Amino acid sequence: MDEQWGYVGAKSRQRWLFYAYDRIRRAVVAHVFGERTMATLERLLSLLSVFDVVVWMTDGWPMYESRLKGARYYHLQSTR
Repeated sequence: MDEQWGYVGAKSRQRWLFYAYDRIRRAVVAHVFGERTMATLERLLSLLSVFDVVVWMTDGWPMYESRLKGARYYHLQSTR
């Protein structure tokens, strides 16, 4: 899972795209737009509930870690 930031009209009107990418299918399997909040993350996780997710990989945003506690969860860091 990851998220991308953008804005509509002015930087004070931030919008976030949260998405889940399946490395086997090489496709985005779910996405939601909203604020960078737990509520938006929960909407994405709700869409993913129909899949049998075995491993979660994220960029380490603390909300991911707190929500995915107990799951096979990996925090990946960019080498850039």
